[in-house]
Amino acid sequence: MFIGPYPYHSGNTYLGMMAQEERMNLASNNMANVNTAGYKKDVPIFEGYLVKQSKTYFGQGPFKLTENDLDMALNGPGFFQIETPNGIRYSRNGTFSVNSEGLIVTADGYTLVGAGTVPPGSLKVIVERGGRVQAVNEDLESEVIGQIELVEFEDPNQLIKEGYDFFVPKSPDFVPDPAAGTTVEQGFLEMSNVNPVSESVELIDIYRVYEALQKIVHTKQEMDQKAVGELGKLT
Repeated sequence: MFIGPYPYHSGNTYLGMMAQEERMNLASNNMANVNTAGYKKDVPIFEGYLVKQSKTYFGQGPFKLTENDLDMALNGPGFFQIETPNGIRYSRNGTFSVNSEGLIVTADGYTLVGAGTVPPGSLKVIVERGGRVQAVNEDLESEVIGQIELVEFEDPNQLIKEGYDFFVPKSPDFVPDPAAGTTVEQGFLEMSNVNPVSESVELIDIYRVYEALQKIVHTKQEMDQKAVGELGKLT
């Protein structure tokens, strides 16, 4: 839909069209992740006519009941800690499974910090709201195997996205605190906090604004061409 460069319009129109393109990119990405567990939407930050940067909205997403022992939703502002080859990453995506070594891992195989090792033959995994993890064996006896280490950030806006569900601090000096106001809800997933209705309205608004700016461009182009034609008649 969007084209460039724009040689026939004023600076403000040009900046306005660029801003709508940035808005469209953000809104489209939000819509693409409307069903991604733990996804947090991005919103544009304007400075004058320009979108200078985007900001992640960390509001709580709705919970979806799955009744899967290894699906976990976080109720509150905290994050899971995930061990990756690039170091610890922070996530709200609570879609986990048990790998061949008994570790509780993400869909990409990265380990959930503190969850422990599930013994072979376990019938069930119990995750308490405080993050303590138990495994139930064939004799229906439970054993504590770990404590999920949830963390919270005083200012989550100091985090930047890495992929669609990981966050990393902007500075290595920015470290989290142990979670005090967050609980684990087993058998649920926190879904994306993107509201598809409001995001669809946003996309319509972006299109209308961009279309109006395009009309200004075309009008200016026609006026310039007409002026050149009139000038040609006088010479």
